[in-house]
Amino acid sequence: MAAKYEDGEVKVRRSTRDDMKAVAEMIQELADLEEMSDGPKLSVQDLQRDGFDLQPPAFLCLVAEVNKDGAPLVAGYALYFPVYSTWNGQAMMLEDLYVRASERRRGLGHRLFNAVAREAHLMGSSRLDFHVLEWNKNARDFYDLKGAINITQTEKWCFYRLSGDALQKVALAAKS
Repeated sequence: MAAKYEDGEVKVRRSTRDDMKAVAEMIQELADLEEMSDGPKLSVQDLQRDGFDLQPPAFLCLVAEVNKDGAPLVAGYALYFPVYSTWNGQAMMLEDLYVRASERRRGLGHRLFNAVAREAHLMGSSRLDFHVLEWNKNARDFYDLKGAINITQTEKWCFYRLSGDALQKVALAAKS
């Protein structure tokens, strides 16, 4: 279990079931920012089930909470999960790191990223992987500042996805 990170009016902590409403809102905000507004298909209930009812959970999540007008506000989140590298063993995949626009430039992204890196380290991960849209210069600069390496350039890895009808077609071919 991760330690709780606190610093003044900002707290980075493990998410709860109740946080999933705010996380779902921010997932939509991130999709809007990425100009993929109709992308997210998950409900709050899906996030609650997948993150809290499944054993092991499908994902882990940290939230950044700030004091806003005397009340706590979930201002950012980092959603991640363990993966396995056949070359290096245990690894961690950071799916999303997002901070609400109104709360940016307060160091929340740094705190969330550092907390995920700490989780990965404590779990014995050999690396922390994540994807960034090519046009998102702010995010790319952020990760460069952290010392991350763009393996698209250095190792020539291409990221592929099989989904929808293509996934169904391949899956059905396995039955024959």
